[in-house]
Amino acid sequence: MIKTVAGDRWDDLKQKIFDVSEAFIAHRLHTSDALFRCDEGFLVVFATDRADIAEAQAAWISDDLNRFYVGDEVFRKLKVRSRALRLDQSELAAFFAAQGVSAKEESRAGEDKVKQEEAEYQPESLRTRVAYEPVYDITRQALISSFCLPVRNVAGVLHFGHRHEYPFEAHVTAKRDFDVQMLVLDALEASWSKGHAAAVCLTPHYRTLIDPHDRQEYFARLKALPEHLHKAVTIRIDGTPDGAPMGRLQEITGTLRTLKIKFLVHCHSLDFEIERYEGCGVQAFGGALKDLTRGSPISGDLQSQLAQLIGRAARMGSDVYAAAVARQTSFAVLRDLGVRWFSGPFIAPMLSKLPLVQPLALSELSDRGDNLGRQEAPLPAE
Repeated sequence: MIKTVAGDRWDDLKQKIFDVSEAFIAHRLHTSDALFRCDEGFLVVFATDRADIAEAQAAWISDDLNRFYVGDEVFRKLKVRSRALRLDQSELAAFFAAQGVSAKEESRAGEDKVKQEEAEYQPESLRTRVAYEPVYDITRQALISSFCLPVRNVAGVLHFGHRHEYPFEAHVTAKRDFDVQMLVLDALEASWSKGHAAAVCLTPHYRTLIDPHDRQEYFARLKALPEHLHKAVTIRIDGTPDGAPMGRLQEITGTLRTLKIKFLVHCHSLDFEIERYEGCGVQAFGGALKDLTRGSPISGDLQSQLAQLIGRAARMGSDVYAAAVARQTSFAVLRDLGVRWFSGPFIAPMLSKLPLVQPLALSELSDRGDNLGRQEAPLPAE
């Protein structure tokens, strides 16, 4: 059915479906399991010590994969089915032969693809990890979400988010965004299933969302979320270039408004033309200034520029956030200027696991000093 719908684009679309699905399945397998790609699907061989849960696990992955594609116009009629069999070694070899798969073609959790890309883009390591940067809402006096940042290891140095990226091909940035989205939304659903309140702010790059196919795939997972989780997800659009076409920005934000998912826009400078997002319904504009990251005092000129940005945002009905705040004095100045949301080492340390929503009194932050340790008072996390 999908081949008929896709028409001439089927060959390209099929490859993308299989690539995305392979990564989706691999993330849900144990390291002792094996994943093989067949002509019309995938074969998972569960480890012997996991045989008792193999059928339930296969059904769970199949259901999750169905939900991932539901709601997308192109993928709506795609059916994913699973079947569990118990086979001895000789029967397994015969099954491989019938499916056109060699037992040497195992793709365990996408390792082959990662190794190939690592070799191509050395010294950059493309194994995606996520860092959670808790966000403080001064109005609610609570840690209400977390910026979910891709983490890269470049020559032994960790880099967070898209800000430090040197020019990669767009598909590499998109792959990182897809991986982060999958890891974060899986963690979010797991948290809520245990009755724990958590919220996330995904940070896809403009380059990912501007490509129609990549945008379609990225939003498909958001559409597949249970409706009650839409309120727990925010999107922060990173990397919008100067002069971005306003029509394209309307395309990107229109789907988010339809899904009732709020979104922020990350600004690369205080001169960023936020007016290009006029009428898009942006909840907040903001960014991470070098002065804040380094803990430098905020000069009078910088305060004036910040006040202008806050005024411009207010005229559009939007708030302002400040990321990477490192000092109590910076926090106090920004608070008095009218910034609503804050993140950075002064607020809370970076975390490797999803933190929970929790109250944090303004008085507690006001009592902190500039020399607060970055890893002090770790947050409860899933």
